[in-house]
Amino acid sequence: MNPSFTITKRKSHLFAITAVCVLVIISGCNSQKKTANSTVTTEPVAAPPSSTPTAQDQTAQDQTANLPAAEPAIPLENILDAALNGDVETIQSALDSNFDVNSANEQKRSAVMLAAFNGHTDIVKLLVRNGASPNLRDSSGRTALMFASTGANSDAVEFLIVSGAELNAVDSSEGFTALMFAAAEGQTEVVRTLLKYKADASLRDADGELALGFARKNGHAETAKLLTEQQSP
Repeated sequence: MNPSFTITKRKSHLFAITAVCVLVIISGCNSQKKTANSTVTTEPVAAPPSSTPTAQDQTAQDQTANLPAAEPAIPLENILDAALNGDVETIQSALDSNFDVNSANEQKRSAVMLAAFNGHTDIVKLLVRNGASPNLRDSSGRTALMFASTGANSDAVEFLIVSGAELNAVDSSEGFTALMFAAAEGQTEVVRTLLKYKADASLRDADGELALGFARKNGHAETAKLLTEQQSP
């Protein structure tokens, strides 16, 4: 055997084996490269947020629960004083802060009653147009119309009547009507306005007195004359 051939054959065989190994290595590298590339280009999946509150969250919740209830923007007492004294600006501010226009004090007197008592017609109108009822009653059963009728407040009286005030309502204390209050105080123009809208001059109070009797007893001659004419056939 030719030694040179043997050596050549072995070298060829060795080259063949080496080539196969190189192919396997390259193939493995390509596979790893593809896997690496695949890993790099894949978006990571975000973990879902935990529904369990943290200690910090729990502390914040406890602090919120312990907060005192919010105070009204303007105390009721201040609003009622504003109505009584004709402070339109405070009343408007109260309305802007969603003040309950029918809220009342311990005597069940509302803002519209107190505004009517002092003849603040602008405030009476503002409150009624924002939902104040003209027929609420205080602890004596008296209405805003009765309060208005005690003074020279014919404009407020007329507005309340037109707005649905009960013209012949009777209080629960003495059986007085708005007409009786006006007659007792000698408020002739208010009496005239009440009669214009058909106030009942024949109603009597708990003692059987007429509005005319109140006017005469208190020396209000002009008011008594007007009521006498009303009763004449």
